[in-house]
Amino acid sequence: MFHWFRAWRERGENEAELAEELRTHLAIEVRRRIDAGQDPLEAEREARRLFGSIAAVHEDTRETWGWSGLERTLEDVRIGLRLLRKTPLWTAVVSATLILGIGMSTGIFSAVHGVLLRPLPYHAPGSLVALWPSAPTAGYERFAVSAALWQHWKQRTRSFDDIALTRPIANFNLTGGGIPERLQGARCTANLPAVLGVEPLLGRIFTEEERRADAKVALLSHRLWKRRFASDPAIIGAKIQLNGEAYQVLAVMPEHFRYPSREFEIWTPLFYPPQEVADGGNYQYRAVARLKPATSLRQARLDVNTVMDQLAVELPGAYRTNRGNLRALVEPLAESDANQVSGMLYALLGAAGCLLLIGALNLGVLLIARVSARAHEMAMRQALGAAASRLRRQVLAELLPLAAIGAIGGVALAFWILRVLVLALPPNTPRLDEIGLHPPVLAFAVAASTLVVLLAALLPSRVGAGATLAAALRANSRTVTSGLRARDVLVISQIAVTLALLFNGALFARSLLRLWQVNPGFSTERVLTMHLAVTRAQFRSDRQVSDYYDRLLARIRSIPGVVDAGMVNRLPLSGIAQTGGVEFEGITDRYDTDWRSATPGYMEAMGIPLERGRFFFAQDRPDSPLVGIIDGELARRAFGSQDPIGRRFRIYAGPKLTFPWTTIVGVAGHIRNDGPEKDVRPQAYWPESQRTQDRAALVVKTSGRPEAFTGAVLQQIRAENPQQPVYEVRSMQDWLTQTVQSRNLLTGVVAVFAAASLLLAGLGLYGVISYTTGLRLREFGIRIALGARARDVRSLVLRQAARLLLWGSLAGFALSFFAGRAIESLLFNVSVSDGFSWLVGPVLLALCGFAAAIAPARRAASADPAETLRADCV
Repeated sequence: MFHWFRAWRERGENEAELAEELRTHLAIEVRRRIDAGQDPLEAEREARRLFGSIAAVHEDTRETWGWSGLERTLEDVRIGLRLLRKTPLWTAVVSATLILGIGMSTGIFSAVHGVLLRPLPYHAPGSLVALWPSAPTAGYERFAVSAALWQHWKQRTRSFDDIALTRPIANFNLTGGGIPERLQGARCTANLPAVLGVEPLLGRIFTEEERRADAKVALLSHRLWKRRFASDPAIIGAKIQLNGEAYQVLAVMPEHFRYPSREFEIWTPLFYPPQEVADGGNYQYRAVARLKPATSLRQARLDVNTVMDQLAVELPGAYRTNRGNLRALVEPLAESDANQVSGMLYALLGAAGCLLLIGALNLGVLLIARVSARAHEMAMRQALGAAASRLRRQVLAELLPLAAIGAIGGVALAFWILRVLVLALPPNTPRLDEIGLHPPVLAFAVAASTLVVLLAALLPSRVGAGATLAAALRANSRTVTSGLRARDVLVISQIAVTLALLFNGALFARSLLRLWQVNPGFSTERVLTMHLAVTRAQFRSDRQVSDYYDRLLARIRSIPGVVDAGMVNRLPLSGIAQTGGVEFEGITDRYDTDWRSATPGYMEAMGIPLERGRFFFAQDRPDSPLVGIIDGELARRAFGSQDPIGRRFRIYAGPKLTFPWTTIVGVAGHIRNDGPEKDVRPQAYWPESQRTQDRAALVVKTSGRPEAFTGAVLQQIRAENPQQPVYEVRSMQDWLTQTVQSRNLLTGVVAVFAAASLLLAGLGLYGVISYTTGLRLREFGIRIALGARARDVRSLVLRQAARLLLWGSLAGFALSFFAGRAIESLLFNVSVSDGFSWLVGPVLLALCGFAAAIAPARRAASADPAETLRADCV
């Protein structure tokens, strides 16, 4: 290698020595012939004839030096740069095509890499898995874990080194030493850091004995330690006030520890009473496990589901439904965390790939035009002895500067796309802050740019290398027949991929429109919401909590412009549910429902209609008869057409737990708690005063823009309780928008990609039609001279465009069918057989094709026969 580099540095000297040596040999041969009596001119001519091509000797000698190929490549690149400078318009169009395709695909790939492909920041992340119980026959793909099921898995499975349990809904009010704030926290088993392979940055992890004793100790996130405690290492061992109680800080976790997600800032021991395990209920936890070495996912799934089958036999009441045994899902942890957005991100990546492919095809069309314009040059070089492979390499090498322009410009465009994309992604997207232009993303941009240029240049290089001098002369230095056929194939391919992208875009748009037309069952107009949670150290009894809520609501209702106000323990569309079974007196069936505790005024403020009976009154107190409200859907399932008012129901939590009966006093309208596209369960409501919960969402109906009332509402809350943290302040319309944010993003991005692809396809079609029209001007001139009408000539050009569109559409319909099947799971109330979606693509392509062909058609119809024939005779 050293000798090779030294020869490369000394190539100038070697070239001079070679030239001098060749001149010397030639001079010696000439002198020998002159000495033999030949004429000097004849002697030199014969010597040169005998010696052969000096240039060929130079080439053969350079081959032995080893760096001639690199030198030729660099020379071809320099030639390519000169050609790019000479054709600035062509260079600008090609560069814009590359930058658009590379930039958009790199931006989307960056999001996919950051969320789905980038390894988790833990030790051996590939062996981390999430465990979920599943009841697919009952319509539940996955649901939370119970403590009892976790223990069964730990004791019976053989595929895991260990399994940790976390309760992700364990938030804390942090008071003292600053403004009160609500921290999103989790309760976890002591083995969670070990399972994830994480050591604390400072301090120690709590022990299993501390967990069983429900010790008041806590682990802080690096972000909380830095933000709230100024990165003070003295925080270890200090006491902080959480929910009105003193907790000792045991550790500060490293910055990359963000389980279950980046929003979590504090972890405390997970305590559950032994009776909870004995009862087998309370499904509210998440399980994460580490696979044993050399254990595959398939083996782990088989192992866990074997345990589930055993449990279904031993404890059928807990692990068997009337439709079959409960099953278990074993998923890679990164894949499980991104389950809600993975389909959307892969669909976006597929759309970006289609756009990139269309850009490559369009680039191929432009390159064929460029090579065809150089047909004379290529044919002449072949006639003089240049090898076809050499010409192909030259065409490819000349395009390397375009690959560099595409990569650099694409990365710059991707940087700006990411700034918009990160804001547009749903807030619950995991590892959102890790999306960026990381080295694998940059490598993708370079590889994509190079690959696109190479693929786009395959046909043009073959066209250029296949040109012959006779063919070039017959074509009047314009083209060769293979170039025309190649361009047609590329344009047809462009049309096919564009049609598939337009079809998918139409399906997503129809889905979004159908989604916005769904009535969630409540009003989102002029409704302000915010969350708060009381501290039991401050309000020790349910009655004190209920009285506190009543005082807050009275203050808020006194604000001018407030129409009504109420509280509920779980806000619709917030992504947080409280679910369980209910049973009705005299009915054997049990029903899975959403549970809600609400104050008087909540349903009125939310605009939930009353179908029968009444809403909650202020007189519904803890010492009054227990009452409840069910929604219309639950009433119809349980009672059919009968009136449910006066009937009784209660919570069902297994045969070992019994709850008091509640009298139904009203039937409310059914709402969609989980979002417009999900209608999972009916609802059951209890008065907050009779079923008090610490967490509450405040709902305020206003007479004007809800955001304008935020300050006044917060002022009243602070006046009643200065230590009350308030969080997640937003309008109900914002909650609704968030639930469809991923669909908004998906539809918007695919629409942009479809519009860009339609533009590129139109440009490619225009290029082909315009180019072939130019070649046929002589034919059109003769036709007009022989009496053809202008409209006849125009129809010839338009028929060519129609032929390309027809073949492209036929291929596009087949491609659209498979593309539609691929995204079928992402559609809402729209099927792949939707007629409008099948129609919109061909209509847009037909309009685009007509616009692309009309100018060349007019040019052909206006051909002057005299000028054409005169030019032909020159």
